[in-house]
Amino acid sequence: MSEMRVRFAPSPTGYLHTGGARTALYNWLLARHAGGRFILRIEDTDRARSTREYLDAIIEDLTWLGLDWDEGPGIGGPRGPYFQSERADTYAPAIEKLLADGAAYHCFCTPEEIEERKKRSPKEGREWRYDRRCLDLSAEERESLLAEGRPAAVRFRVPEGTTTVDDTILGSVEFDNTELDDLVIARTDGTPTYNFVVVVDDLMMGITHVVRGSDHLSNTPKQVLIFRALGESPPRYGHLPLVLAQDGKVLSKRRGAVAVGEYRREGYLPEALVNYLALLGWSYDGVREIFTRDELVEKFDVAGIGRKPAAFDPDKLRWMNAQWIKRLPVSERTDRVLPFLVREGLVAEDLDAGERAHLESIVETVDDRLKTLGDIVGQAGFFLASDVIHDSIAVSKVLAKPGADETLAGLQQILSSAPDFEPATLEKLMRAFADERGLSLGKIVQPLRVAVTGGTASPGIFETLALLGRERSLARIEKARTLTG
Repeated sequence: MSEMRVRFAPSPTGYLHTGGARTALYNWLLARHAGGRFILRIEDTDRARSTREYLDAIIEDLTWLGLDWDEGPGIGGPRGPYFQSERADTYAPAIEKLLADGAAYHCFCTPEEIEERKKRSPKEGREWRYDRRCLDLSAEERESLLAEGRPAAVRFRVPEGTTTVDDTILGSVEFDNTELDDLVIARTDGTPTYNFVVVVDDLMMGITHVVRGSDHLSNTPKQVLIFRALGESPPRYGHLPLVLAQDGKVLSKRRGAVAVGEYRREGYLPEALVNYLALLGWSYDGVREIFTRDELVEKFDVAGIGRKPAAFDPDKLRWMNAQWIKRLPVSERTDRVLPFLVREGLVAEDLDAGERAHLESIVETVDDRLKTLGDIVGQAGFFLASDVIHDSIAVSKVLAKPGADETLAGLQQILSSAPDFEPATLEKLMRAFADERGLSLGKIVQPLRVAVTGGTASPGIFETLALLGRERSLARIEKARTLTG
């Protein structure tokens, strides 16, 4: 078998979303598993909607996900150019061949004429298909119209019979050619259309396998017929079932259709997103859920892709991201959360050795509370902030209760005279204080937690106090006492 060559061909008319990222990932995994080539081709012929911003974002997101390409923008390759807008010269010879072989013909019908005939078709009890009026023109009539400068599109002549697509995911899919229109492959201004240029690009780039969303399935018989009319064999096609929201509806921004860049900004790990997207329609054994990138490359196979739509579950993605964060060594986890803390002005970008060690201790204490890297601000911001902002609900439910001020006053005395500020020492002193007052440890810990952190949830209170230090802990307790009832 020849070398596998697959491609991902985004259009820079928008950002890369989860569905497109999954398609790119599956193609990348196929190529890497087979030792083939992954080609990135930019389909930017829609000049009005294509922008540099979208292109840069797509490339940045693919790079962040680790989906490196073997040929394409920034790398080049033997089958370029890899921007469709730069490939105009490659399409004309193929159109001329189809015209010369009788597989395509000039169409002189104006848009107004076609629209008028479209309106009549329902009244005549039939679905509109181009009626091949221009196919019946004689060679002389056709040459005469061209000679007088009559605008002409070029239509592909769909042959009679059926077209069968041996889909690597859906199985054998048969199309009745009578249901296919004689599609326009070149407009009156000479610009070629999508279904035609995709065929020529795939042919010229030696693409052997095409894996894409099932929304492209209706295009496939047209492309297969064009390949055959050019005297070439089409690639092997595989159409991925759609990704739907959990309620079975089409993905929207509220239902998971989030740009990859947004997940990055929120603090999702590329390892987690790749892991989740891989399982969004593919399964290894139906049980295992956590895979490294190398494991996915080793085990990925088209046979594991299901035929039913996959449901995007934001909560499952968040859970998986938390699993990947916990896997990171503390030093690397600190590296990953640092930009989020810098962005909030909680730490400087350049930390000295002492500051770095302190931050690593905070990150280690937060432990498994992080579902995203961005959660570090809410979970650990109070450690780093110069002052604490007390949550109004926590104040009313905890600090405003009778006895809270007395408890905090007693804790101030104990913490002021503590021989050291190590967690074990603090725990021993506070347990003794609770016993002396006839209170459970929780009764004294909760007002103390609200006092020093501003809220009712935090890592262990003794570790929290140790990381805050004596001076800041006492200052925050003093401030909190002004809020007691």
